[in-house]
Amino acid sequence: MSSINREHDPRIAIFVSAHKPAAFPHGTSLLPIQVGAENAASRFSDTLHDDEGDNISAKNPMYCELTAQYWAWKNMDADYYGFCHYRRYFDFTSTAHTENDYGEIMDMFIDNRAIAEYGLDDYSIAQAVQGWDVITTPLNDVRRIGGFANLKEHWDADQHLRLKDLRHLYDLLCARHPEYREDADAVLNGRRAAFCNMFIMKKDIFFEYCEWLFPLLDEFTEHWDHVAADMQTLRTPGHLSERLLNIFIAHKQRTGANWRVKQLQCVHFTNPEPPAQLEPLEGDQQSIIPVVFAADDAYAPMVTTTIYSMLKNADPNRRYDVIVLERDISKENKQLITSFLAQFSNATIRFHDVSRAIAGFNLTTNNAHISIETYYRFIIQEALPFYSKILYLDCDLVVNGDVAQLFDTEIGDAAIGAVRDLDFLGNLNMKDGIRATYVSKQLHMTNPYGYFQAGVLVMNLDRMRTIHSVHEWLEIAQRPGFIYNDQDILNMECEGMVHYLPYDWNVMHNCAGRVDGVFAYAPADTFKAYTDSRQNPKIVHYAGFDKPWKNPWCDFGPLYWQYAQQTPFSLQITAMLAGIKRPQPPEHHERAIAEDSPLRKYADIVAPSGSKQREIMKVVARKIQGKR
Repeated sequence: MSSINREHDPRIAIFVSAHKPAAFPHGTSLLPIQVGAENAASRFSDTLHDDEGDNISAKNPMYCELTAQYWAWKNMDADYYGFCHYRRYFDFTSTAHTENDYGEIMDMFIDNRAIAEYGLDDYSIAQAVQGWDVITTPLNDVRRIGGFANLKEHWDADQHLRLKDLRHLYDLLCARHPEYREDADAVLNGRRAAFCNMFIMKKDIFFEYCEWLFPLLDEFTEHWDHVAADMQTLRTPGHLSERLLNIFIAHKQRTGANWRVKQLQCVHFTNPEPPAQLEPLEGDQQSIIPVVFAADDAYAPMVTTTIYSMLKNADPNRRYDVIVLERDISKENKQLITSFLAQFSNATIRFHDVSRAIAGFNLTTNNAHISIETYYRFIIQEALPFYSKILYLDCDLVVNGDVAQLFDTEIGDAAIGAVRDLDFLGNLNMKDGIRATYVSKQLHMTNPYGYFQAGVLVMNLDRMRTIHSVHEWLEIAQRPGFIYNDQDILNMECEGMVHYLPYDWNVMHNCAGRVDGVFAYAPADTFKAYTDSRQNPKIVHYAGFDKPWKNPWCDFGPLYWQYAQQTPFSLQITAMLAGIKRPQPPEHHERAIAEDSPLRKYADIVAPSGSKQREIMKVVARKIQGKR
C-alpha cells in the first residue's frame, strides 16, 4: 500500500491543453483547458477556458500552450502545477515503456486500457508527484533525434525556426539576467534537453518560473519581426519557452537550489479524439433502410460507384441510411462523396471510424484481393445499437435493383440472409476433396452445401448479438487457417441460422472462367438458379481478382462502367485501368529515416535505437538527403 496520507493530499493540478476536441481521462488532477479560446470557432463545454479571468488567450497563435500556463498562474490555486497536451501525457507509472527516437511512447487511444497502463488517474498521479520539486519529460539527446551536434543546430534544422530569433532571445536573457549566461551556454551548446514543454512543479517554483519566463517572452515579442511569419514560425515563442525551461532548471540546480528533480516518460497518443458514436436518424425508424459498407481511402472510387448504383435504383419514397465503416478515408474524399451523393434527397451518407473497435486485434487476410476492411462487418452490431436489422454490401459490386426489396425480406429468427456461394459449392464437389476436407477439419460444418457468400447480407443484428460479442467475433478472426477469413467465420458460427436469398441478389461474375471451371460443379439445382439469375441480376458482384477497374472486358464490365463514369472519381478509376499509380504526397518531417520508411525495419535490426551505429546511419542519411 502507498504511504500517501489521504487526509492531507496536496492539490495537484495538471492542465491538459487542447485546441480541438479530445478524450480526456476523468479525475480531479488532470484538468482539460481549451487554449486559444478567445478566438476559437467553437467553445468546449467540458473544459476550462484560457480566456476567462486574467489571461493572454489572444496570444495563443504565438504562445501555444503557454496561454494555459499563464491562466493557471493567475487564476488557479494548487500545491503542484503541471502541464500536458491533449495528445501527450506523462506516464505516471513506474513501468518502463519502449520509446521511439524522439523519446516518446507511441500509443493510439485514450481509453480505459491506456489510463490503467500509464497511470492517468488521481491515485497514480499522487504517488508519482508527491515529494518531488520538479518533474519533466526525459532528457533526450539530439544526436538520437537526427545526429545534431547541439541544441542550436537542432533548432536551426527546423525550416520554420530562425536562428536569429534564438540569438535574440539569448541576448535578452543575458541582459535581464546575466547570471544565466553560463547556463544558457551550457544548455544551447549541449545535446540533451527535456522537450514537449511538459512539466510539474511545486507552487513556489512554478510561480518563480512564470515571473521569470513571461517578461522575457513579452519583451521578445514586443520587438519581434513576425509580419510575414508563417503559422509554424509564428509559434516561435512557444518553442523558445521549451529551451528556457531547461535553462531555468539548469541555473537553479547549478546555483544550489537542490531541487528533487525526476523525469517521467511521455506517451504520445496518435488518436486522441473522443470516441465517435453513430446516432439514429430522426424520423420514423421503421421507414429507414440502413445499408452498411466498409472501405479504405484507396477504395473511395469503388465504394462511391457502388453507392451511386444503389441509390440510382432506389425507391424515391424510401429513406436510405448509408454508413461507410472506415479508418483512413481522407476528409477531401469524404466531402467529395457526400457532395456527389447529395443529389439523392432520400439518402443520408455517414462515415464511421472503426479504429478503436479493432485496435489490439491482429487481423490479416489470406487473399491478395481481400482487405482488412472485410472484418468491419463484425463490429456493426455494436456500432449500430439502434438497429435490429441492416444490409451489408461489399464495395466491388453494382446494384441494379432496389435494395429496399432486399431489406424487406423476412428472414425470421435467422441471423443472416445470404445467397449460396457457387464457387465454394463447386469446389466441394471436386474429386480432389481438398475443400471438403477443409470444411470438415477447419470449419466443422455439418452441412457444407449451405455455405453462403458474404458480400451481400441481410443481418439480423439482434440475433447476431446473441451469438457473439464484437470482441469474441474479432478473437475468432485472429485464428489462423481460414481461406476466406470473415466469410468462413460467419458460415461456421451462423450455420443453421441462415435464410437463403434468391441468386439474383448476389450474381458473382465469371472471374477467370470459373462459371464453367468451378460453378458448374455445384449441385445442379443451385447452378441452374445461378445461371437463370444472370439474365436479370439485381446485384452483380465482381468477386475475385478480375475487377472491372483493372479489366474493362471482364464479365459484366460495361455494366460497372455505366455507373463508374458518372462519379467524380471516373478519371481516377480510368487511371487505375491504365496502370497509373497515385503519386505519394511529399514528406514534410525532418526525420533522417522516416517512421514508415522500408529502410527503418532494417535499421532497427542492424543499428538499434541509441547505438553508435544508429547515430552514424542518421548522419549519413541526412547528408544523402542534403540536410545539415
